Amino acid sequence: MSKTFSWFSIFRLGLVQMALGSIIVLTTSTLNRLMIVEGALPAVIPGLLVSFHYGIQITRPAWGFFSDTGKTRTKWILVGMSTLSAGGILATLGTLLIQSNFLLGIITSIVAYGLIGLGVGAAGTSLLAYLAIATKPERRAAAASLTWLMMIFGIAVTAGIVGNLIEPYSNFRVLKVISSVCVLALLVTILAV
Repeated sequence: MSKTFSWFSIFRLGLVQMALGSIIVLTTSTLNRLMIVEGALPAVIPGLLVSFHYGIQITRPAWGFFSDTGKTRTKWILVGMSTLSAGGILATLGTLLIQSNFLLGIITSIVAYGLIGLGVGAAGTSLLAYLAIATKPERRAAAASLTWLMMIFGIAVTAGIVGNLIEPYSNFRVLKVISSVCVLALLVTILAV
């Protein structure tokens, strides 16, 4: 690949990492808390769901292969973020369904966390592979640090804002806020790539 990324391009791709982190924090902290506090579930259930989404990420080498051979990393980043966003919205629905229909809520949540794992694997792996091949070798360490710091920033900011926005708690409010974050993260990704 002859094109090398400028610092602006590296920052632009860091926005994708930031968007990815903003959805992940909702599924690994906000929804977990809602399952335990509002749904009165034992902590092992959200723990297993989060473990499942990490387990699904064993598919990362396949996503790397697809993005390497397809020469269209942008497509895989967009497919991954679309899948991740859909999984985030579905996970919210699953969390809310658990309160009224446990079995349907658990099934919905399992599917959702599977989509989250696939989405993170596809988007995250393709993004980092793209960054690695299009960044000058002397900039790679700094570029990786910048994008990871942006992801941490996305996690921290989203957790604080969403925590405030879902109060006073209602199912509709939670669904509206989390769905908005997922859609916004996808829009940021589309604009960034």
